[in-house]
Amino acid sequence: MSVDDVLRHLSVEPAGLDPAPSQMRGRDAGRRIGRHPRACVGCGRPARVTGIIDVPAYGHRWLDRCRDCFLATVDLEPSRVPPTLEGILADLRAAAAEARVELRILVDERGDRSE
Repeated sequence: MSVDDVLRHLSVEPAGLDPAPSQMRGRDAGRRIGRHPRACVGCGRPARVTGIIDVPAYGHRWLDRCRDCFLATVDLEPSRVPPTLEGILADLRAAAAEARVELRILVDERGDRSE
């Protein structure tokens, strides 16, 4: 399913969502829904989950949801996990480089890979 499906399910207009950076960094989510949570875009209750979505014609937007609205729409969201081992390893390498940590990847005997 797509971002459009999530927005349609919650009856949300993308223009009403707050602009967001292209990706979350560090504690962005914690700051956004910390002590004084934002309202859920679906029902108005205090948000417990936030994320950044890319909406065609609107760009990156914050999607703040309460627990119930999150659970009602989580299955509608496209997976952000790469579908291949190579894609997953590339994501791990990029995260390690960004965090400036040394990374050693070991894959079990079925994967035939060790770094």
